[in-house]
Amino acid sequence: MTTEDYINKAMALRNSASCPNCAETILLTYADDLNLTEETAASLASNFGGGMRSGRTCGAITGALMVLGGLGIKDPASINTLWNKFNENHNGMTDCAPLLKANALAGNDRTSHCNGMIQEAIRYIEELRA
Repeated sequence: MTTEDYINKAMALRNSASCPNCAETILLTYADDLNLTEETAASLASNFGGGMRSGRTCGAITGALMVLGGLGIKDPASINTLWNKFNENHNGMTDCAPLLKANALAGNDRTSHCNGMIQEAIRYIEELRA
């Protein structure tokens, strides 16, 4: 699959009736690649949405980290690349609560912001696995 195929799959999940959280969306998107059932993928990521349900690290980021680990990409350089890209693109913010607050102050809606974070995470996963 191409990067755009993964993004399209993720956005279809987000537009579904169940509308999974950001971490679930990322893990569900890559479930086949990780040899996970959809049920297992959703269960594993369920507590990582909303910044681990506490406004902490963004679920798109934690989902990306889970996928990278499952793909065998665990080296510090690759993981630091992921963190650095998110930091650079979001003024040093990687926690859900401040990201959502900054987004709201900019007059943007939450759904578009979260979908953008998911798409960004998928692009980074695909760059790192290339």
